[in-house]
Amino acid sequence: MRVSRIEIRNFRSIRHLVVDLGETTVFAGPNNAGKTAILDALRIALTHRWGQRGTGFTEYDIHLAGDDDDPKASPGVSIEIHAQESEPGEWPDGVAEDLDQIVQLDLPTGLHSIALRTRCAWSEESGAFEPLWEFLNAAREPLTGRGARRVNLERFWRYLPVFYLSALRDVGDEFSPRSQFWGRLLEALEIPADLESRALRELDLLNRRLLKAAPRLQKIAKTLSGATRIAARDGKGGLDLRMSPLKTPDLLSKAEIILRNEPDSPWLPLLRQGQGIQSLSVIFLFQAFVEHLVRELYEQDSEPVLALEEPETHLHPQAARTLWTHVRALPGQKIVTTHSPYFVQHVPFRDLRLVRLTKKGTQVKSLPASFSASIPALDGLDAVVDGSAGRLKYKRASETLTVVGTLDEGTYRALLTCCGQHERRADLEGLLRDLRDRSSLYIGDDELQSLETYARRMRGEIFFAERWLIVEGQADYLIVHALAHAMGYDLDSHGVSVIDAQNNGNPDTFAVLARALDVPWLAVFDGDDAGQEYVRRIGRRGFAAEEVNKRCRTHLAGDLEAQLVANGLDPELREILTELGVQDAADLTDDEVLVQVKQNKTDCAALLAVRFRTNANLVNRALPAFRTTIEQLRGLK
Repeated sequence: MRVSRIEIRNFRSIRHLVVDLGETTVFAGPNNAGKTAILDALRIALTHRWGQRGTGFTEYDIHLAGDDDDPKASPGVSIEIHAQESEPGEWPDGVAEDLDQIVQLDLPTGLHSIALRTRCAWSEESGAFEPLWEFLNAAREPLTGRGARRVNLERFWRYLPVFYLSALRDVGDEFSPRSQFWGRLLEALEIPADLESRALRELDLLNRRLLKAAPRLQKIAKTLSGATRIAARDGKGGLDLRMSPLKTPDLLSKAEIILRNEPDSPWLPLLRQGQGIQSLSVIFLFQAFVEHLVRELYEQDSEPVLALEEPETHLHPQAARTLWTHVRALPGQKIVTTHSPYFVQHVPFRDLRLVRLTKKGTQVKSLPASFSASIPALDGLDAVVDGSAGRLKYKRASETLTVVGTLDEGTYRALLTCCGQHERRADLEGLLRDLRDRSSLYIGDDELQSLETYARRMRGEIFFAERWLIVEGQADYLIVHALAHAMGYDLDSHGVSVIDAQNNGNPDTFAVLARALDVPWLAVFDGDDAGQEYVRRIGRRGFAAEEVNKRCRTHLAGDLEAQLVANGLDPELREILTELGVQDAADLTDDEVLVQVKQNKTDCAALLAVRFRTNANLVNRALPAFRTTIEQLRGLK
């Protein structure tokens, strides 16, 4: 069992958010975008955090539309957790039997599911924010009778225990006897009675030898024994010094991790290691806890949920890139937040969730393989679903229509026909139209695979950018950065990522990716046949002609080199060729200059970029398509 979806309303920076979760889900985004709020919402719904009056929740956790809004007048926070089988029979029989009072079964699909809603709102009667947990039926209405019993909540939590590791992982706390993992592992250790008895005798012998080797300690003990003569009154009392643990639990409580990174390095306690090793050790401590103890403390079929903040903390880039493999291999379900471009380089696209803070609150964008809408069982709907060759799925119990991939126009119109004279026809047509529009953002696995292959180097960067500028190649990349800097609009400072598409895939793929992730973008291509074809290919990906014209520009003189000459930069290009060792560059014909510049394209662009950064007059007369686009990037939404 795992959490398949979470829906959050009115919580901190979140107005309304629905997010599908997989076995490993990575939330990436800038600071203060709402990533931690998502983890906290998950933790609240699956723990006792709101279990005591006046604790765990304050008025600052209520999402408010304006500064003058009263949190006590708000409808309150709502967090829904959905756990559902991905295929019939996925859950062990014991789970469905033990949780039978809250499990919902969808008969047509044979899938079991559980829905839990946690609410918290101001109570005038108690004068506090009061929490409430309630299980839901397929219609999202609270269960009554046996399904509303508190024992169901306790049982459910035991099958989905959630563990939270914050970004500020304190190894001193996590490896202490009181910690959630290390302490419980130590408590669970069972030492055979004969070994324990032998260990105590040896500890006692060791203690006597240490005291005998230090006579002063015996004198100190004798002096301190005066306390017993006063407190014991009629008895003799006594006092001894222990240089070794008195009992085996005391011995175990002193256990600590020591390690070394190289064979010739000294052994050092974990607390003496660097912050990176300390942070990693806590993550692997969780793995040890789950592998050795979680099912003893909870249920045999328990599946832990790890809410992990910034696993890459204190790690160098190569280690951060490698860490993904280890995080994915951790047992149970992993919900991870990060703002490391190195960590996300190896995360599959379907597992990524991009988090941004907008005027509408925290929003999350992803690249799902399917799209769903709540549609009642319309007349003729089953026939349309049956004739869709598996592209449509319908769950009658929850009234959920799902399209796998893109909803084609023919199927869409067939669905509209099903609305017929339904009393909610206008509303349902709007839901179907929204379903079609959302599914039009679908990106297939083959295309994502090409991005996995070609765009891995830069994908970490582009997922944290606020805007994208798509250009053709590396020369364009160097020059546009220099031009923007000279124009007082440094691209890095303003969150603009420049994508040299030829080295990382296809320009139209990045345009489609930007649309799916709701990232504002612009593009500049050569004006030659290849550049014009890039523009046409973008248009064929479902972009309206007006939008293509707004977002895409080309160099009017042809390719980049021809445009530089057309802008009067021939003297500078000849100087650069001379610096690069091209003989008699000053005497070359114009056509020969173009040939040499193209043969040394990247080197010429690098030296020309230096001139752009230091010569404003040069910038003002060069590459108008780039300059116009840079100006358009300012405030682009």
